[in-house]
Amino acid sequence: MAKNILFVHYGDDWIRGSERCLLDLIKYLDSRAYRPFVWTNNRELTKQLGLMNVPSELNHFPLIAGWKAPRFDVASWLNLIEYGCKLIERENIDLIHVNSAAPCQWMVAAARIKHIPLVTQLHCGYTVRDRLTLGVHASPHVISVSRHVAMPLLRDGYPVENLSVVHNGIDVNLLEAQEKVDVHQTLSIPEHDFIFATVGSMIHRKGIDRIMTALRHVTLEHPNACLVVIGDGPLRDKLESQADALHLGDRIHFVGEQHNVVGWLKGCDAFISGARSEAFGLVLAEAAIAQIPIIAPYEGGIPEFIHHKDTGILYPNRGIGGMTKAMRIVVNNPNLCRELASRAYQYIHTHHDLEITCRKIEKVYVQLLSHEPKTQLGFFRTFLPLKTFVSNRITMGGQHG
Repeated sequence: MAKNILFVHYGDDWIRGSERCLLDLIKYLDSRAYRPFVWTNNRELTKQLGLMNVPSELNHFPLIAGWKAPRFDVASWLNLIEYGCKLIERENIDLIHVNSAAPCQWMVAAARIKHIPLVTQLHCGYTVRDRLTLGVHASPHVISVSRHVAMPLLRDGYPVENLSVVHNGIDVNLLEAQEKVDVHQTLSIPEHDFIFATVGSMIHRKGIDRIMTALRHVTLEHPNACLVVIGDGPLRDKLESQADALHLGDRIHFVGEQHNVVGWLKGCDAFISGARSEAFGLVLAEAAIAQIPIIAPYEGGIPEFIHHKDTGILYPNRGIGGMTKAMRIVVNNPNLCRELASRAYQYIHTHHDLEITCRKIEKVYVQLLSHEPKTQLGFFRTFLPLKTFVSNRITMGGQHG
């Protein structure tokens, strides 16, 4: 008999990394073994779930000691626990999958009250403050999208036997089927020009400003180099002004959000990430499917699947010197680029197809449904991050927590 899984997702009202991963997981779940139901505060997510005929429910999720007001609405928090218990009963839930850390704050309690196994999937790193206030350490099992994301929990003292690392997967067949966009023709770029591409939200963390500055240096030697920026965000006007200030207005093309990102990447010569921090870097896997060479910082979870001089070129994540050097290497070495792109393509096919990653998550489900957690986690484990907080205060002279 199929098991009923309650997915609980907290996030902003958009479809980005963690939402995309949740939708992909639900799509590739073994429908004979699992039936999903989603409880979320994300209206856009419910729309996508409706198109997939996946039942869902939309509610407001106030957090205790969160970053938005009201910060101490204890009555609403208790109501979330109570309603979580009702959902478990109403939908006859067998297992709870918390997608992002925030719902741990009420779902861990609801799961314990109803004696239902629970797993939390973390898509990014969390500060000491958030690990403490959200109650991540009270989760009986954690799935982390990279070893980088898992390390702060382990340093806090979370038991390694209760943690699984499952890298993000991509829908290889679907993305590979995207038709190549003739970027040169679409953007009126001369055929001999070398096109770098980057994809991401236009926010500080993505470092698009750094790529543009590096491109200014590259064009001094290679005036035919240009950049296509795929994505949108709050810094778009500022970045466009920076392009003009760098005298790169005709060399940088802002094309906004695109539904066929891999098709666009297929029409470019290389992919570059300027990320200042990155939990995993799913778009790098998409670039590998497009079979173009990848340049990325040695940062976060990226080195766990992009290996320097094997499946891509990694640069030290400080300043723009390393990035600029990597861009020049790619422009000057077409044979190396083809080799890197080919190996990255094969690696993603072998290790990051959704069929593979979803089976790994289902294996965690089977373990939780058939056995008690390897280490029982009591209420007081919620306060484990305090040890890291105190350690940081001592090490950094009280300046950081």
